[in-house]
Amino acid sequence: MSNIAPPNKRMKTDSSSPSFSNAQKPSPSYVVHARNLSEYTTEGDLREALDRYGIIERIILMPRKRQALIQFEEITSSINLVNDSARNPITIANSTCFFNYSLNQKLVNKYETNEANSEDSSQGIVLCYTVHNALYPITVDVINTISSAFGQIYRIVITKKNGVQALVEFATRDSAERAKEELDNADIYSGCCTLKIDFSNIKTLKVGRNDQDQWDYTRDMDSQKTPLLQTPKDNRSSYNQRQTNPSHKSYQMNRSNGSNGQGDRNGYQSNKKDSLPSLMNNSRHNSDNQLILMINNLCTTKFNCDRLFNLLCLYGNVERIKFLITKEGSAMAMMNASDSILNFLQYINNVYIFGRKIHIHVSNQNELKPAIKPGELPDGTPSYKDFANCRNNRYSTNETASKNKPVAPANVLHWFNAPPGFTEQDVAQLFLNAGAKAPTKVKKSTTGLAEWNNIADCTEALILTNHTDIDHPSSKYPYTFKLCYSATPILDSTNGNSQSYNNLNTSNNSD
Repeated sequence: MSNIAPPNKRMKTDSSSPSFSNAQKPSPSYVVHARNLSEYTTEGDLREALDRYGIIERIILMPRKRQALIQFEEITSSINLVNDSARNPITIANSTCFFNYSLNQKLVNKYETNEANSEDSSQGIVLCYTVHNALYPITVDVINTISSAFGQIYRIVITKKNGVQALVEFATRDSAERAKEELDNADIYSGCCTLKIDFSNIKTLKVGRNDQDQWDYTRDMDSQKTPLLQTPKDNRSSYNQRQTNPSHKSYQMNRSNGSNGQGDRNGYQSNKKDSLPSLMNNSRHNSDNQLILMINNLCTTKFNCDRLFNLLCLYGNVERIKFLITKEGSAMAMMNASDSILNFLQYINNVYIFGRKIHIHVSNQNELKPAIKPGELPDGTPSYKDFANCRNNRYSTNETASKNKPVAPANVLHWFNAPPGFTEQDVAQLFLNAGAKAPTKVKKSTTGLAEWNNIADCTEALILTNHTDIDHPSSKYPYTFKLCYSATPILDSTNGNSQSYNNLNTSNNSD
C-alpha cells in the first residue's frame, strides 16, 4: 500500500453561479465599503471628500485594516459614489481609495435591537466614547464632567490600546441615549479631542480600583452609609480630595448656544460639528509644565533638526529638538513658553508637508533631556540639537516678538535680511539651490515677497531655505536669509517690481 497521500482536490468555482456573482458584485446598499485608506484618515477627511454625494448618516473607521463603512441617507448617494469612483479614482489624505457596496444594508447597533431593559438595578447601559485627535489627557474626571449632566453614571473605564477610548456605564437607557445624541461629534476641547460615540454590547463594566483611568461610582454610594464611629480628630492619614470627589471643579462646561445663550435640552447645542462649542475649558492645560510637542509622520528623507526648526521658530522659541531613532518619522520639540504650544496646534497641526500629513500633540513629558550621544539621521546630521541660544529664535525679546506675529500657512512668503543688490532672480535661484520649487512670482521693495501655486510648495520652500547663509563682499559675516508666512498676496497692481518665474527650472541651478 502506498504511503503517499493523494493530492488535495480543488473545488471548482462556477463564475456564473448566483452566489459567486453576488460576492463579486453586491447589490446596491445604503452602506459603502471603503478600502485602501491612509492609516491617518479621519472621519472629517471622509466627510469632506464624500459630502458632495449626499448626506452621510454614519461612518465607522477601521484604522488597522485601513478601511471604513460609510452609511448614506439615500441609496442614490451610494450608487453615485461607487459608479463615480470606478470611473475616476478618489484620493483621500494622499491615498487612492476604492469603494464598493457593503453586504449590510444598514449599520445597526446591537443595542438598538435589544428592546428590554436590564432587570438588575446594578447594571446600566454602556456607551463607547472614541476620542479622535486627543491632544490633551483624557481622564475619568474629564469623561464624568461632560457626561454626568445627562444622568447618573455607574462606572467609567478608559483604555489606550487602540487610540483613546472610554466606556461609560449609565444608570438608565434614557440617559445614555441623550448623552449619545448631544455629545456625538462634539469637541471636548476647542479644535481637538473629538468624540465619536456608539453603544457597546458590554452589559456592565468591571473596575478593579479607582484611579484616573477607571472609576466605580457605586462604591462612592456605598461609602455614604452611616459609619459606626466618627473619624478621630487626630487622624493623620489623608486621602486625595479626588478620591472623595472625582468630579474635578476646574473643568467647566461650555453650554452656550450662539448669542442668545440658550441651547437645546440640558443646555447643549445640536450635535452638528460646525456649531458645537468645546465641552471643556482649555485654560487648565496651558500650564508652564506643558512645553514639549510630539510631532509624527514627518518625511525622514527631507527633515532634520535644522529644517524642523526652520518651521517651528515661526510660532515660538525652540529650546531643543530630538528625532526618535526607534520611531521613524517622529520628533520631539521643547519650547520655552506654553503660549507657543497653542500656536502649533492651531496653525500647523494636520498640515501636509512633503506629501505627508503631520500630526502634533502635547507630550506628557515635563522635560526633553539632552542627548549625550545622539544618533544619526538619513542625511548624516545628528538626531538631537540644542537651539536654546540660537540667534534665529524670533521671540527672545519683546522687541523681536512684536515683529514676529504667528501667521497661518499660506502660499506667500515674506523674505528679509538679504544682502545688498540681491535681485528677484537671485531669490528664485536661492530656493532652487536649496531643493525647493521656484516661486511663481517674486516681488522686491525694501524686503520682498515670493509666491507659489499652493501652500504645500510654499511650506516646503520655507523649510528648505529659511536661515540660509549668503556670503557677500560687503560683510565679513554671511547674511542669514530669513523667511516667514505672509497673509498678503502679490498683486500686479502693487508698487514695486514683480517678476514671474514659471519657466525657471532646476537646470538653472548654480554650483
